[in-house]
Amino acid sequence: MERIEIEGKKVFLYRDGDPPILDRKVPLEDFLREVAIATRRPGRGNHLLLPPGARIIKADGTATVCCLEQPPQVRLIRWSADQMGKEGEYQTYRLAFPYIVYFFLFFQASLEDMRVHYRTAPLQSPNDVLLMPNLWNVQADPEKLSACRACLRGRPEDLWQRPLVQQITMVLDFFWGTGFNTDVAGNSFERAKTLDTRIASLKAWEAASEAEPLFPLAVPWEELELTVGDVMDRLVESGPQHQRAISDTSDLANLMYRISESK
Repeated sequence: MERIEIEGKKVFLYRDGDPPILDRKVPLEDFLREVAIATRRPGRGNHLLLPPGARIIKADGTATVCCLEQPPQVRLIRWSADQMGKEGEYQTYRLAFPYIVYFFLFFQASLEDMRVHYRTAPLQSPNDVLLMPNLWNVQADPEKLSACRACLRGRPEDLWQRPLVQQITMVLDFFWGTGFNTDVAGNSFERAKTLDTRIASLKAWEAASEAEPLFPLAVPWEELELTVGDVMDRLVESGPQHQRAISDTSDLANLMYRISESK
C-alpha cells in the first residue's frame, strides 16, 4: 500500500513497512506538472494545428504521433569533439542533408520522444521504408527499439505548457541549434561514416556539400527494416498509456516514477 506525503516543496512516496519505507522523493513542482499532464483532457471543438512539413498524424487514445518531413537542404552545424561541448569548443560546418523524416510522440499533448530518419525521396505512403541517419546525437543500433532516437537532454522545461505545433518547432530549434557532440555512445555518425568517403569526416562532408549540395541523395544510406507506419505504431505502443483517470494513490505513485528524484 502506498502513501504520499507533501512537505514543503517535496513529495514523498512511502510503501508498507514498519516503519514505512521511503521509496521516492521528488520536487513538488514536478509532481504537480505530471498530475496536470495526466489529468488533461481534450475539450469539445478542439482543433490541432500542424507544423510545416507535417505529413501523417496517428492518434490512439492519449498518445499522438506526428510524422514531419523536411526537403534536402544545407544546414549550419555546430560540432564539439567533447562529450559536453562548451561554447568556445564548438566549430561550425555547412553540411548537406537528404530528406529528413522526424517522428514526435506526444502523451496527453506533452512531447515524450523524437526519432530522426533519412530518405532519398519524398514520402508517398505509410509503407515507405526509412533510412538510418548519420547524426551524432541520434542512437544508432537498429536492433533496439531506441534506434534513431534523438538525444534531447536539456530541452526547454516548459515545452509541456505549449500547443503541439510550438513544441515541435521549439524541439527542432533545440536539436539543431544547441550543437552536436559525442554524448551518445554508438551514435549514427560513427555507424554511417564508412558508407561513403564523402561522409567519412566533417571536412569531407563539408567539401562534398560545397561541390554538390544534393550529393546526400546518392549516398547508399543504411536501409532499415521499418516503414513509416511501423515506427508510428511502435511509438504508440511504447509510450505511456494512461487510459483511465487517476483514481487512487497507486496511480499517483506511478506518476512519481516519471520524475527525477530530489537529492
